[in-house]
Amino acid sequence: MFHRPRYLPPAVEHRGALHVDALFALFCFVTIWLGVAFGSPIRYLTYLIPVLGVAFAMAMGGIHMPDIYRPMLVLVVGGIATAPLATLWGWQDLYLVLIGIMPFCLGYRPRLTWWQVFWGFVIGTVLGLAVVQLFGRSPLEGGVQFNPLLSQSSFESPYGHAFGVLAVWAAVTRRWKHFLLALVLAILTLKRIAVIATVVCGLVYLMPRGLVDRVLRPWFMIPANVLLLSLAILYGLGYFDRWVYETFGTSSNHVSMGRRWLYHWPARDIVDSMPGLLFIGDGAGHVYQVLMQKAGYSGKYQLHSDLMKLLLEYGGLVFFLYFWFAYRFKSLAARMFWLYFNIIMLTDNALNYQYLVFVLGLCSMCARRELDDTEGMMSSLYTSNATVGAQLNRPPIRNANSP
Repeated sequence: MFHRPRYLPPAVEHRGALHVDALFALFCFVTIWLGVAFGSPIRYLTYLIPVLGVAFAMAMGGIHMPDIYRPMLVLVVGGIATAPLATLWGWQDLYLVLIGIMPFCLGYRPRLTWWQVFWGFVIGTVLGLAVVQLFGRSPLEGGVQFNPLLSQSSFESPYGHAFGVLAVWAAVTRRWKHFLLALVLAILTLKRIAVIATVVCGLVYLMPRGLVDRVLRPWFMIPANVLLLSLAILYGLGYFDRWVYETFGTSSNHVSMGRRWLYHWPARDIVDSMPGLLFIGDGAGHVYQVLMQKAGYSGKYQLHSDLMKLLLEYGGLVFFLYFWFAYRFKSLAARMFWLYFNIIMLTDNALNYQYLVFVLGLCSMCARRELDDTEGMMSSLYTSNATVGAQLNRPPIRNANSP
């Protein structure tokens, strides 16, 4: 009299088939990987990612986004909201963010293992060094060099940031041997802030879980970032010059690899723009204008402080929302990945590293799948009415386990 409904979960259908979402994610991974390994002109292929992503999403009737990218969406929305103030360079920055977040816009959830991603990064590093050896000035000329204090390494590579993300993946899954391996490669490829971020994340995860869970929340991390931003502004204004000279015997500009002078004019611009800057910024790309017109730098010169860039270009409201979404995840693993990215933002241009934004999403989703921590991991930003209707009216499908 009663019959069990014949129901097949969508994930079980066509297990052996190649889906558009997986193929698009593969295309993105390969182009980003080749772009980091070989540089221009291959890197320009990545500029197709947002265009193709939107086209496929419209054709398939939906746009999806991993929850790890919510802070980046805040940045994009903030940039669009202040569009009349944005410069061409600012729009380029926002496009780089889209390159990083769009590979998973069709809803694909990667199933890669830690070792698969690790060897992909290792091969990319080796290929990148080989390209420099063949077509440029070899980093091995005059013997192997390695001096972390002077930021000199014969093996320096952009993959240094990626190895740090891998180390965080190893830490949240408590594979400490893997963590040490990734840390060693991050040191060899010598992105110093990446090494510092990796060590800090490892130490944080060794702390009592309850304490870590309470600290990595907006109530603590937003004031912490405001404090660090304030210190960067004071540093740029010269408040630490005397202390640095008396402590290290050299100028604050030398100790910070030129950042003292680099921060000076943006710091003054931030102070002069208060209190209006607490609400709205001066527009995406404004930092480049400040460095070019006031500091005398030519062209698009990077600030190497995403905290200052975030406040000056987008304003205090976007600054607050950015870190609010970065640390309000239920998943502690997601917050750990954002802690790593947050530390990179202190003295680098992480928001312009589309490959790092992509790696952040890739590794965080793979790690959370291992931890069975996937609740809310993928969200739908847009779904057409036709797609919803097709899903509701789809006839039941019998599988091998159905009666």
